[in-house]
Amino acid sequence: MKTKLFALLIFFALPLISNAQQINDEIKLIQSAFGMEKRALVEQYMALPADSGFWPVYEAYEVERRELMKARVLLINEYLEKLPNLTETDADALAIKAMKNNASLNGLTAKHYKKVKKSIGAINAAKFVQLENYVQNTILLAITERLPFIGEL
Repeated sequence: MKTKLFALLIFFALPLISNAQQINDEIKLIQSAFGMEKRALVEQYMALPADSGFWPVYEAYEVERRELMKARVLLINEYLEKLPNLTETDADALAIKAMKNNASLNGLTAKHYKKVKKSIGAINAAKFVQLENYVQNTILLAITERLPFIGEL
């Protein structure tokens, strides 16, 4: 399962950093396609009934997560645009935005963990958090590996 997921994430995540012109349309398209694949993965891994109280919580979580990931992609594009002539001010602003985005993603998971736990119990909620962390870390690693470090250009 992890190999299939990693290949899927690479396929959907890597195009996000390539074409800044059409980024909003691309983000929507990729998130839509990835969202369907991700839901299928969550369904398979969690093995919960369709009428489980988990699914409305999951959908609410996904709406908020997509917005945070859209902000992450826009931040990456801003970084790539500014990198060749990066100033102290730019570097500071980008670092602060990245840390806030990370904190927001962690806060979102914590907020929804409580709701998931209430609907399906702690073990299944922990399974969800484990899967979600794996998915998010895989996406972020795939993107990060392609980004140049400051001073590399």
